[in-house]
Amino acid sequence: MGRRFPGSTGGGGGGGGDSIGEFNVVKMFDTSGSFTWTKPARLGSTRILVHVWGAGGAGGNGNPHNQAWGGGGGGYAIKYIDNSSLSSTETITIGAGATATNGQGASTSFGSHCSASGGNSGYNNTANEGSSADYGVGGLGLNGDINRRGGRGGSFYWSSTTDAGGGGGGSAPAPYGHVDGYYGGDAYSTNSAGGGGGIGGEGGGWFHYPGSGGGGSAGPGTGSECSYDSPGKGGAGLLGPGGAPTGGYGAFTSYQGGITVPGQNGQGGLILEPNSLIFGGGGGAGGSNWLYSSGSNTRNAGSGGPGGGGGGIGGVNGPTIDYSQAGHGGLLGGGGGGSSYAIAGDGGNAGGGGGCGWGRNTTDHGNGGAGLVIIQYRVNF
Repeated sequence: MGRRFPGSTGGGGGGGGDSIGEFNVVKMFDTSGSFTWTKPARLGSTRILVHVWGAGGAGGNGNPHNQAWGGGGGGYAIKYIDNSSLSSTETITIGAGATATNGQGASTSFGSHCSASGGNSGYNNTANEGSSADYGVGGLGLNGDINRRGGRGGSFYWSSTTDAGGGGGGSAPAPYGHVDGYYGGDAYSTNSAGGGGGIGGEGGGWFHYPGSGGGGSAGPGTGSECSYDSPGKGGAGLLGPGGAPTGGYGAFTSYQGGITVPGQNGQGGLILEPNSLIFGGGGGAGGSNWLYSSGSNTRNAGSGGPGGGGGGIGGVNGPTIDYSQAGHGGLLGGGGGGSSYAIAGDGGNAGGGGGCGWGRNTTDHGNGGAGLVIIQYRVNF
């Protein structure tokens, strides 16, 4: 049977044996750069199946400008390729995620057979493969049997350098291309921040003060459910729940003996098998940072599992927020947005980075995730 991985696989994966179905081998390439896939001498079946995702765009940053949209997710192409059309070796190019707020994630390709463009960054409003000219728009798959567009980054909120919020990064499309990627959550007024999009739902948004939860592989993230001191929950995952936030007085250092309690990460993992690809993680919980005369109740946001977006990080009191951290996206998930003086989350592979409402540094926005390629095929052992 193929191998089952409980979480993110890191630098690539494979499987083999007597898998039931058309294919019995799966390979994953998840690091930016150029790689070579060699056609097996005993390639079975009549075709291979290739999944190609472009890289994610970076989030915007309110410093030095007030355009803190989240970055767009990479596009996605899925294609069956006849064995007779394959060269003895095929070059795999994995695009690098964008790091500049006005940049674009690089394209990913499998030989000349199919490719996918990367998502726009949060301060890039040029058209992307036929899209409208919007900030943070997602990339598009090209020349596949199915071509899908990545989710757009969430919108920002701006009032001043001490009262601003960034949008969550958009997700890449889910495997097998049933839908486009989902949007990152929108920031609202008073230092809120959007959650990153997941492959099964948008990031949460549209609430004052706290960060919203990231979208999961099976549902959207939420905003605050009761008050400005209760961050949003992460969206549900196919294989596990979304992250739960820490809320109210329980997060104060004076109540925890100096130990703050961050929002939970999304649960659930990744199934990477020759005939089944399931990114089953939940979204990360939102977080917030408050400083009162009685103490601090900082809690960072949670990160998404595979397919889930990171939670956004909100707050109050402007510069005193002091580098609180939004959650990062899991594979294909967008990073959470950050409010003024908080650090936005990075996108997972092919996910867009979160926007930062206003950063002490121009690097406080989230970066886009590198592209991704997965190949499924059969070898006669």
